[in-house]
Amino acid sequence: MNVLLIQENGRHDDNRIYRECFCLQRAFEFHNVKADVWGLGHDNYDIEPDYSSYDLIINLENYDETGWVPSLKKVQTTKFLWSIDAHVKGINPYLHTADDGNYSKILQATPEFVNADSVWFPNCYDDTLIKPLNIKKEYDVGFCGNVNNRESLLKIMEERFNFKRDIFVIGDAMVRAINSYRVGFNANISIDINYRNFEILGCNTPLLTSYNKHYSKLGLIDGVNCMIYSNIEEMMEKANQLINGNLYLGGEQIAQKHTYKERVKTLLQK
Repeated sequence: MNVLLIQENGRHDDNRIYRECFCLQRAFEFHNVKADVWGLGHDNYDIEPDYSSYDLIINLENYDETGWVPSLKKVQTTKFLWSIDAHVKGINPYLHTADDGNYSKILQATPEFVNADSVWFPNCYDDTLIKPLNIKKEYDVGFCGNVNNRESLLKIMEERFNFKRDIFVIGDAMVRAINSYRVGFNANISIDINYRNFEILGCNTPLLTSYNKHYSKLGLIDGVNCMIYSNIEEMMEKANQLINGNLYLGGEQIAQKHTYKERVKTLLQK
């Protein structure tokens, strides 16, 4: 079986190997499936692939700004479109791309957008890169990511705890940062279940995250393998429980169900 993964190359050197296309490539190869990566910025971009030579094509380019992604309308190979950021951009651009390219299925990272032509394909993490490290837990609570609409929550955490905010810390530095927290703080945006959930769990750092009604379907259970808050009072209370109660959540067990290897296993089975 041969697989083609279409996505622009990463624009930040420190984070390039964490790009979704390379994470998927490693996962396919773990399952003994050959996977090629092609797209803007890659060394092979000037040579358009022979699409007919592949058994499966996955387009995971969510930010095409110049129209470089081919439509693939006439390509008969099975084609999937992985919609990662529809919670931000809305579903219409992805529906247009899928229709224009005659895609077989849309892989929806956000379950609210799943319809007859798509399946839920949640975010995940690469356990070859993201893992527990034997480093000192310097901070009671930490946040690693982008601020967006989280500023008010971050300020509250900073006022109450030995808190570290690592804004746009990427690549290996991101893994080290998450490993330096006793509690990894997350606040999802809108209806998203973001990568940070799985990255924190993958580092075996206790996860404190905002409520999402689909967590139980992923096996994330409040008080068992993570802490889930629905308001500021609950956020503070559960942060205190994790910091002062030495509560063991066992997040590493559920984390192993949400790796790229497991997502690819599901694709191959179905």
